[in-house]
Amino acid sequence: MKCNGVKRLTTATVARVQHSAERGIPAVPFQSRPPRKESSRCPRCPSHPGPLDPLRFNAPTLPRPRGSTPRGAFLRLRTAILEGYSYRQLRGVDWKERFGRFGPKLRSSRTAEEFAREAARLLSAAEDIHLWLRVKGRTVPTYRRCARRNVDLLLLSKLVPGWRQHSDIVMSGEFPDGILYLCLRAWPAEAPQRLRPAYRVLRHAAAAGRPLIIDVRANGGGAEPLAARFAGCFIRRSVCYAKHLSMRAGILRGPFKRRLRPNLAAPQYRGRVALLVGPGTVSSCESFVMMMKQVDGCKIIGQRTAGASGNPKPVDLGNGAVAFIPSWQDLDLRGVCLEGRGVAPDIEVKADRRVQAVFPRPNGEPKAIPCSKGGAFRSQDPALAAALRFLRR
Repeated sequence: MKCNGVKRLTTATVARVQHSAERGIPAVPFQSRPPRKESSRCPRCPSHPGPLDPLRFNAPTLPRPRGSTPRGAFLRLRTAILEGYSYRQLRGVDWKERFGRFGPKLRSSRTAEEFAREAARLLSAAEDIHLWLRVKGRTVPTYRRCARRNVDLLLLSKLVPGWRQHSDIVMSGEFPDGILYLCLRAWPAEAPQRLRPAYRVLRHAAAAGRPLIIDVRANGGGAEPLAARFAGCFIRRSVCYAKHLSMRAGILRGPFKRRLRPNLAAPQYRGRVALLVGPGTVSSCESFVMMMKQVDGCKIIGQRTAGASGNPKPVDLGNGAVAFIPSWQDLDLRGVCLEGRGVAPDIEVKADRRVQAVFPRPNGEPKAIPCSKGGAFRSQDPALAAALRFLRR
């Protein structure tokens, strides 16, 4: 007989209830002993789970993570750096010596926040913005990069006619001669819909056959697949744009090629493009620059990009702290590592007191063209002026 988890009344119990009812006694079954505590399983059917205790939920007791103590977290962090950090040899840091020096404080830390702060000091020697920790939703950086950008967004809003801010990451404008301007400040993986205005500007430029300036000098990166989706609007066939080495079990493996594929679901643009770049072009946006280098009719204008790309992966240290460790080395098509070097522009514009745009001649030699006699970003944008000069000639 199938068990339904309900306790059945015996014949003697039924008779006792009927006899009590005839004598005027409340019909409550006689209990010779206190009721037993409800079991999580039915005594008549061991396979039946029985009712759940709302406080215990019948959940199994999980063992504590090995790294739940400061000592365990320290060992996990040490292993992650020595075996999983792709740039551990880039700066010539003696990691074993640093872990030996910072080890006592890390192992004796009382809270996850204290551990993360001390770990950030340990890892600061890497000078890597993609190496950081997170505790209780708060980011603890190990290094803060200070670089002078070659762009002033406030000045741009005055220099670009028809300036329009569609969102916090998309701005556009249009010059009297028909050249369109588009500024992109991020590739947000969590909200790709914020880039929809950029596709509308691109559709307008393609339909009208207008030249286009894309400004990513203040773009801090984000999702490389999102950048590839936008760059795919400019190509007709699949092309290789970059390579990388991947760190696995302490060994750099590769190189592996990364390919850009056409985005046929979005507007197709085949006109001339000037891409403005600089030290504020970081991480995944540097990959976008390498994608656009493969586009016919596109010139990269400005200064070298930041040279910072790590594809960081989270490592749970078990004590409430999570370390994000770079897992690859980003390479250009020649196989040269971009970390600390960046991507060089086709047309270099130096943003110093004597600003010049360096245009390559047909024979490959540079040609210097003055763009400003005064200081940069006081009344004009030298890189923007160079882009307009390139598209108008």
